[in-house]
Amino acid sequence: MRDSSLNLPIIGMNYKFNLTSGDLSNLWGFNHEIGISVDNKFKNGLTLGVSSGFIFGDQLRDSSMFLGLVNEFGSITSLGGNPAGILFLMRGMTANANAGYVFNKLGHNPNSGLWLQFGAGFLMHKIRIESLYDDVPQLEGDYRKGYDRLHMGFQTRQFIGYLFQADRRFLNFYAGFEFIQGFTTNQRNYNFDLGGPDPGGKLDLLWGAKVGWMIPIYKRAPKEYYID
Repeated sequence: MRDSSLNLPIIGMNYKFNLTSGDLSNLWGFNHEIGISVDNKFKNGLTLGVSSGFIFGDQLRDSSMFLGLVNEFGSITSLGGNPAGILFLMRGMTANANAGYVFNKLGHNPNSGLWLQFGAGFLMHKIRIESLYDDVPQLEGDYRKGYDRLHMGFQTRQFIGYLFQADRRFLNFYAGFEFIQGFTTNQRNYNFDLGGPDPGGKLDLLWGAKVGWMIPIYKRAPKEYYID
């Protein structure tokens, strides 16, 4: 690892803290993402791979789609006539094919350095509506689909960071910043608050700090023997 640039399959897990911009910031605040990735770093520094992530959060900024359900006291009534305890959570996912390059002249060994990646793939996000202890018929079953703001679409991705691969096996990670641009549309034919579909596309932007831990797969170098 410390002497030569190697052909390395790399499997990893990662975490990202996301901030939102564009149309997505009207609906959601910050969120989190955990993911997995499989990459191959070639001897010339080129990397190719795939990645996927699960997005989750609870910073709902716009709850206007539920105003038709709110009573005069500002709560949603359960089947028993009491204020219902309801959670509105962000759920989503990303999936990408990625290409990149490791500039090892800026690294501490030939397999480390500044890592630039570009990718394209799929973005999905929605409101997960959870009522664990109360029956709320107006938010059960298919009725949820009229409120959940399910969006899907094409996305592009950029990452800039540092790839650290130790001379020994165990300490291998990367850290940097990732930027995602999602071109999504609402997938529901009917939204209760709008009285119909939500036409037009959205520009959903996610960006933030990302760290990942990796398992490189390579053969142990043979020991050298000298015979006098």
